[in-house]
Amino acid sequence: MGERLYRSQGIIIKRVDVGEADRIVTILTPQGKIDATARGVRKTTSKLAGHLELLSLCQLQLARGRSRDVITQSVAVERFARLQASLLRMAAGYYVAELADVLVGDEDAASPAFAALSETLHALSSAEQIDMVVHWYTLALCDAVGYRPQLVDCAVCNTVLDTSAERWSHAQGGMLCPDCHRSDPQSQPITLPVFKLLRFVQREPLAHLGDVVQPAVVHAQVYQLMRQWIRRVHNRPLRAADFFDDVRRQRQ
Repeated sequence: MGERLYRSQGIIIKRVDVGEADRIVTILTPQGKIDATARGVRKTTSKLAGHLELLSLCQLQLARGRSRDVITQSVAVERFARLQASLLRMAAGYYVAELADVLVGDEDAASPAFAALSETLHALSSAEQIDMVVHWYTLALCDAVGYRPQLVDCAVCNTVLDTSAERWSHAQGGMLCPDCHRSDPQSQPITLPVFKLLRFVQREPLAHLGDVVQPAVVHAQVYQLMRQWIRRVHNRPLRAADFFDDVRRQRQ
């Protein structure tokens, strides 16, 4: 029996109710992404109740199962309470959690993806500029899973880009220099403020971004571009995106 049990720290990124009282919980751990069953968790008498909340960092004990592992113990280490106190912060938390669920699949990507999500949830609890935090996480996660867009060198000829670059190619993997933009007839124009913001966010640590103010129109264009990029990588709709966008518009 002991060989079937193992322990792991993880962040709860998704929950789905099943049956009368069970729940399937998706957990991002440093070792990989786990779908596990929490039996009876929706009962008021369950010892797991309150320790498997969405966007919480938990210390878990699990038992290996035939089709899905089972959560036998869980202790919430960090609940990120400030996220729950602000609709905007909570919506951003749901959004980044869904990004992790959609993009993380390879175990090799799990450790950097877990570290980035943990850092992001802490930043979302305190940063003034929520959009900057979300942009950083999006690019950090793409980097972790092997889809880092080229923003420093041309995606075709590897020439160092300057402010004359104004085309983005999803097919080629990032920005194109003026000499190469014809290599992709479907490349799209990108404004200089968006290009500069993407390069800045990709280069700087998260700690330097939480107070950086940018126009709402630039943030909107960055979101649109990054969602197109993610859709190309993984053709799956982001359900949390609409909720996050609605909350953002209400705050503007």
